[in-house]
Amino acid sequence: MLAFLQQVLAVILATLQTLIPFVSYHPVNEDEILLNVAMISDTHLDDRFPGGKMNLAFGLKDIARNSTSADAVVVAGDLTNYGDEASVACFYEVMDKHCTTDPSAWIVATGNHEIGHPEEFTNEEARQNFIKYHKQYTNHDINNVYYSADVNGYTFIVMGDQSEDNWDSCDIYDDQLAFLDSELARATADGKPAFVVCHVPVEGVNGQDVIYEDGGLDPDVTEKVTAIMEKYNNVVFISGHVHTGINGPVLQNLFGEDFCCVEEHDGVTYVNLPCYGIVNRYGIPWNGMGFWMEVYEDEIVLRARKFNTSRWYANYEFTVELD
Repeated sequence: MLAFLQQVLAVILATLQTLIPFVSYHPVNEDEILLNVAMISDTHLDDRFPGGKMNLAFGLKDIARNSTSADAVVVAGDLTNYGDEASVACFYEVMDKHCTTDPSAWIVATGNHEIGHPEEFTNEEARQNFIKYHKQYTNHDINNVYYSADVNGYTFIVMGDQSEDNWDSCDIYDDQLAFLDSELARATADGKPAFVVCHVPVEGVNGQDVIYEDGGLDPDVTEKVTAIMEKYNNVVFISGHVHTGINGPVLQNLFGEDFCCVEEHDGVTYVNLPCYGIVNRYGIPWNGMGFWMEVYEDEIVLRARKFNTSRWYANYEFTVELD
């Protein structure tokens, strides 16, 4: 019955998509943009059901047909519902079919649904499963769920869970912390911003403690990660996981100043992406949302977009000044 309802939903979505006018994307300053990035998180694909695959395909088509192409596409974890091999493969197949950005610029992180949720294999087997398909489709020569990739001279540092038995959190061990430190030193040496992508946010930012009380990195891990990032200028930390919508000043008035999907703390900018595959809470709730990120010489502009219906949210545009 559930499969049938998914099929019906997929047909409805496909029909509605043909009726929605396309609103093209144009950067704030097309002549001076240095890096252009489409960012989503929590796609939650399940190979058994077509609705999620079609939803992701709609968004990737939107990204592909804009006047200024994406230099990179970020997917900040929870690619699948259960981390099964068929669904991980399905995610990369959809990307391969519909994403026109060079696969070497697919910045894909694992989430707890990849590493912690599968019941039929261990966390390490789940990591190897992700590594297998990521290498196959992107040609990134990775041996861990943490790695870095350079796009247009800018560095993306991807982090991942190293635990053996976590279900819904993220452990980061000393080798990964050392990697983060060395890569940030390299990436920011010439004054450029660097981007850290981790499915789980650090504790206490972007309203995490209200939205999902235990949904951040453990306090000791948060302390270690933030201490490293705060050593360097112009670091942007990009996360997902807590399934909050696009939010800002309205909810800040209700819950306090630390409740916004784009915040700055101690020199680090924290961007929490909404859930793409499922509805959200504590903000604009619809699925299919994310951000375009435009990098310029002296600032970063983040613009909220509903990719699966080509809609802008003009009230949710954030500017980050670079040092």
